[in-house]
Amino acid sequence: MTMRMRRATVLMAGLVSALPAMAATCPGTVVFQDAYTTPNPALNVAPAPESTVTVKDGKAEVVFLKQGMARMGEYRGAPYGDVNVCLTFATPSTDKAEDQTAGIVFWATDDNNFYILEITVNGQVAVGQQVNGGAYTHPVPWAVNAAVATGTGASNTLRVQTRGNVATVFVNDQQVGTATGTPPPGGGLVGFYASSSVTSLSTWDVSGLTVATP
Repeated sequence: MTMRMRRATVLMAGLVSALPAMAATCPGTVVFQDAYTTPNPALNVAPAPESTVTVKDGKAEVVFLKQGMARMGEYRGAPYGDVNVCLTFATPSTDKAEDQTAGIVFWATDDNNFYILEITVNGQVAVGQQVNGGAYTHPVPWAVNAAVATGTGASNTLRVQTRGNVATVFVNDQQVGTATGTPPPGGGLVGFYASSSVTSLSTWDVSGLTVATP
């Protein structure tokens, strides 16, 4: 699959705050978590014309109001070097289970420079990169992978393990690829990404963000 460029609404604000509670599935010592019970000040959840984000009841619900749109949420304030980043994504509703994507943003400096481990509703996985707002490249190309739970209502837990300039990526505890990249000096921002397809709308639920050091 060729990744289409989508207009992203990047969420920025504040400083990261909050600590442990629940990270059994994310190996290492927990240094940051978002339980999604109240909006974190590091994450701008202001509504946009193409999407809304509602944080409550243990999830951030991303609702798309237009087709072919994307929303990226970076936690501003704290960059991370060698870490495990874990997030769970569910698709409670969509009018067509197509190639809507969602995933973990890592090694980010801003909304124009980042990497993403992403999956699609129809079972594909890839690692994408954007540099200076240019075209996406794929250190791990798009491919169907049996580790991805597919279809409406499916839930997938993703993990990115960064060590030096190598990112090892997992879906539901199964390794699905390894990417060699260029991490920002001093570490990168982390967050989430979600999109609707060009022909349908979708709603993504994001939960359980955990960042843990080795």
